[in-house]
Amino acid sequence: MAHDEHGHHPVLITVNARSYGWEAKEITFEQAVELAYPGQPPTEQDTYTVRYSRGHDGHSSGSLTAGHSVKVKNGMVFDVYRTSRS
Repeated sequence: MAHDEHGHHPVLITVNARSYGWEAKEITFEQAVELAYPGQPPTEQDTYTVRYSRGHDGHSSGSLTAGHSVKVKNGMVFDVYRTSRS
C-alpha cells in the first residue's frame, strides 16, 4: 500500500462483511452508512445503527451516531443496521 503525502496509508476495514480499502484517518457515521447501503439514500422512515469493533485502544468497540466519526485502524469491523418504520 502506498503512503499519501501525509505519510498515511490505506487500511482495510470491513463494513457488513465486505472489505474496503480506506484512505482517510477517520470514518463518519454517514460514510459507514453509504458503504453499507450504497446508492440507497436514507428516507424519513429509515433509522441506522452503526457499531464498530477492533478499533484503537480505549475505543476498541462502540457505536457511531449521525454527525460523528471514529479513527480507523487496519482490520476494524463495522456493522450497520437499517430499521424502517412502516
